Amino acid sequence: MRLRHVASAFAMVALTASLAVAQERAGAPAPPPEPHNLKVLPATTTTAQILPIMRAFSAALGTNCGYCHVWTGPGLPTNDYAADAKPTKETARVMMRMAGQINMTLAENIKKPASELTRVQCMTCHRGEAIPKLPPPAARGGGAPPAGGGAPPAGGGR
Repeated sequence: MRLRHVASAFAMVALTASLAVAQERAGAPAPPPEPHNLKVLPATTTTAQILPIMRAFSAALGTNCGYCHVWTGPGLPTNDYAADAKPTKETARVMMRMAGQINMTLAENIKKPASELTRVQCMTCHRGEAIPKLPPPAARGGGAPPAGGGAPPAGGGR
């Protein structure tokens, strides 16, 4: 009789634990699928490798996933990261190739160790803006100020 109670208690604990695990899995968003349709990043790039890259893009441009991807919300099955439906995605690919080419040209022509080269990245130009903003043009003044710090005060200064 006692063995039956112990077995029943053990079965209840096992059932409760399995239900808790099943509920936890059902409530958690599905892990994102492995990337495909990669045209600039290597085809072997994994989700774990691509997420920090995409987060850096998002921060550099001040945007979210939906700026370049068909994205309906975090973890939703309706997200389609591989789709090429948005022109901004192709623009991003062009910009990635451009930055890569600039970085390669710098590395080949500036004779410094790789650890000392500053790499061009999205943030270099975008600085948190989807469309980079140019600084205002420099004031036209005919060159550098005189060594004394500028023009003499109006009226002779005395």
